[in-house]
Amino acid sequence: MSYEDLSNEKKPIKKLLISEGWRNQKIASVSYGVSKKGNPQFIFGMFDSEKNYTTDLYAINVSGKRWLLKSILDCCGYEKVEDKYDLSEESVIKATKDKELCCLFEHEDNEWINKDGEAIHTMQHKIVDFKPIEEVAWDENK
Repeated sequence: MSYEDLSNEKKPIKKLLISEGWRNQKIASVSYGVSKKGNPQFIFGMFDSEKNYTTDLYAINVSGKRWLLKSILDCCGYEKVEDKYDLSEESVIKATKDKELCCLFEHEDNEWINKDGEAIHTMQHKIVDFKPIEEVAWDENK
């Protein structure tokens, strides 16, 4: 009899399409890593309690490309010194982990090639803006 180790086998992640509009999210996880292009980045796991689903958000930590990171820090009430941010891994994780903010979701087309070489067209959600929860006006025109 031949035994195989299947401990690393995981159920495929089913991607949900979160509805468009402003939605409250909790930052369930924060980690620091490197993007596919070699840029340092923070990865925020944005948890939607209504859908019980987490969307990963990749915030590049390179000068000129930090709008996303700055927006998240500002929404979490990050205390900067003379308009400067401590972007150390420890500081960002401490300032954002388990914080709640409101995120604007929009839909966009997504095309990818499956294992059979076929082009697959789907719709995916994308987070495009942030507000602190206490400042949310549920008027999508703002």
